[in-house]
Amino acid sequence: MTLKLPKELSRIAARLRRGVSWRLFRALSKPWAATLADAILLFAYRAVAALGPKRKKVAPKVTIVVPVYNVREFLPLCLHSVRAQRYPNLEVIVIDDGSSDGSFELAASFDEIMKIRVLQKTNGGLGAARNTGFDRIESTDYLLFLDSDDALPLGSLWRYVRAAEANNVDFVVGPAKRMKGLSFRWRADARQFYSNQGSRATTFLSDPLAIRDVTAWNRLFRWDFWKKHELRFPEGVLYEDMAPMARAFCEAESFYVLNRAVYFWRVRTGENKSITQRLGEFENLRDRMQSLQKTRKVILSAIDSGQANGKNLLEFQLRVASIDLQLHLPFVGEGEKQYDDLLKETAKQLLGDCGPQFWKRVQGRFAPVLKQIVEN
Repeated sequence: MTLKLPKELSRIAARLRRGVSWRLFRALSKPWAATLADAILLFAYRAVAALGPKRKKVAPKVTIVVPVYNVREFLPLCLHSVRAQRYPNLEVIVIDDGSSDGSFELAASFDEIMKIRVLQKTNGGLGAARNTGFDRIESTDYLLFLDSDDALPLGSLWRYVRAAEANNVDFVVGPAKRMKGLSFRWRADARQFYSNQGSRATTFLSDPLAIRDVTAWNRLFRWDFWKKHELRFPEGVLYEDMAPMARAFCEAESFYVLNRAVYFWRVRTGENKSITQRLGEFENLRDRMQSLQKTRKVILSAIDSGQANGKNLLEFQLRVASIDLQLHLPFVGEGEKQYDDLLKETAKQLLGDCGPQFWKRVQGRFAPVLKQIVEN
């Protein structure tokens, strides 16, 4: 016999469960939890790395570019996660972007235990550091970017390379888990793309939901593909990976989508916040809006050349409306007038031609507010 609660009691019970889950999530996202999570992961990575690289006669060469800027507290976990991949044909290029906290010296100390090149440059931002890194590559088969406050789950490199070799694709992309303290969750913004059909070889025309994920750090590129299309990152701006990664989707004859996590993306919990966590700052909004405009131009150009179509543009607009603009909407009216004006202007430029059926598909709690902004 199953006991059924009255509807109102069921609603109350559901709210209580959600409340408990939220309180638990907040507790596990505190700085102390991040310290504990890092310690556990670091222990595991060191233990696995101690086994040494897996013995394999022939393995394609993978080069990992790691841009570094004042991340001394996170860098050991990042680099030990690379060692723990136990990949036998691996080179790591660390670009120190003018750190002042000893990050350069810490990275350089790893040359005793792994194949690593550590280079210094004047501070120029993430895009410039990545560009400097791959410009220093002499020869390789594959290229991967890893941010220095993040980490690779065990076995990620092998999953990347096996998929690339077995399917002869231009790059392999996989889902990331959002690492905040002891809480590890799937990235909500790209979840639909990865859960849509499972692992698969595909194209941008066949898989327009790919535009939900335009980060540079969760994909392995065939080096010949990267060089052929002369892919580079804009310098001196945030959200520098949006337009180049959109272009990579368009240019690829095919890419492979993994359905297992290949990346741990850190959300910082202490005082040392990443710049992309400071959404209320005008510079943050400005750079995101500029990147969205550039990404739209990439898609429109791809439509002209037959690499994309109207469905790709529609999914881009749904992404803009459901994710990018709504991240900044809570800060409208809280500070500078230029912040509010820029958001409203960009929203109208990117979504002004969207009709009622489009707005029915927009997700997020601020969707009605955004619709009103665009239509007024």
